[in-house]
Amino acid sequence: MRVLMISWEFPPHIVGGLGRHVADIIPELASESFQVQLLTLRGTSPLNVEQAAPRAMVHRIYTPESALDIVGQVADASQPVLAAAHALWREVGGFDIIHVHDWLLADVAITLKHHYQRPLIATIHAHERGRRRGDISAPESRYIDSVEWRLTYEAWRIIVCSDYMQQSLHTDFSVPLDKLDVIPNGIVVPHFAFDTLSTRSTFRARYQPDAGPLVYAVGRLVHEKGWHILIAAMGLLVATFPQIRLVVAGVGGYRDELVRVARAAGVEGRVALIGFISDAERNGLYSVADCAVFPSLYEPFGIVALEAMALRCPVVVSDTGGLREVVRPEVTGLLVPPDDVAALAAAIRRTIEVPVAAQRRVTAAYVDATETFNWQRVAQATTMTYTRVAAEWDAGNWGKS
Repeated sequence: MRVLMISWEFPPHIVGGLGRHVADIIPELASESFQVQLLTLRGTSPLNVEQAAPRAMVHRIYTPESALDIVGQVADASQPVLAAAHALWREVGGFDIIHVHDWLLADVAITLKHHYQRPLIATIHAHERGRRRGDISAPESRYIDSVEWRLTYEAWRIIVCSDYMQQSLHTDFSVPLDKLDVIPNGIVVPHFAFDTLSTRSTFRARYQPDAGPLVYAVGRLVHEKGWHILIAAMGLLVATFPQIRLVVAGVGGYRDELVRVARAAGVEGRVALIGFISDAERNGLYSVADCAVFPSLYEPFGIVALEAMALRCPVVVSDTGGLREVVRPEVTGLLVPPDDVAALAAAIRRTIEVPVAAQRRVTAAYVDATETFNWQRVAQATTMTYTRVAAEWDAGNWGKS
């Protein structure tokens, strides 16, 4: 079976979890039975081609980057991607399945669906109504919402990463529940270790030069990630831990607001917003931190929590969205109500002050991360969706004339 996959993101171009998901699942999908060709952006010439796995090719398309807003960037990219898709379709002799990730290149995928009359599968990682907590009054949000609705309508089947996302699309877009396949994200368990205790100590001292606890968080600097709640919680924690330090890795337009929140809470000197970091640096921070915290107001899955669990870092997360399906309360981590500064501070304090209990949770969390959320299982479930859709298309009349 030949699969044409379309994704706005692919390493090294990663904004959120979408790009990492695509990069991790493609090698597992490609097999004797499935050949995967991925169309993505950020080529340095009209079309760059590279091999991701023995039966998986990545085609990077060069597109102009003149627009400042995401809607304009999508509009600029659509025609070059569509042209590349048509060329690739002719080159390989057609595809059995079209699989698009999220709304950004949905129009391209939908056009290909109707032109070649082949079934479209959509993986929806997050949606605008969730990101905006229901407020889609801005023109950009209304546009994105309309594209997302159309994608759910046009797709033969829809893959989501959590029961939470399944219910959200059912409620917000009236998608029938039997059209939605819940397939959780997986994780590539990093094999990371410091060479010596001295190396570990030196690394930790770069981020926490004092003797106090080190709290770590990673993700896009946007409102829905709840970093302002975490920084406000730091204002409460300094009374117990005067030398505590918070390190937040990630980039985004909310940075200036977070600096303002830290200043208002009196913890500007205890909070470091370190921007983009490499995977190795990210893994090192998980390995030396006393606690990883993800205080999201909206989170369709929570891959960052899994990364922390796989690297044996105690986790505290918001009891919201997909996070509650990843972290088992009191078993693999601590869950707190979203948007609750005092509850978040109390959970972080408890994690630091009761390390024996935290380590019990770490042990259970590692088992969950490595045995339940692995890419082999995710790919197997995804290929079952492919096989089902291909069989249903084959049994019908559409696309046969």
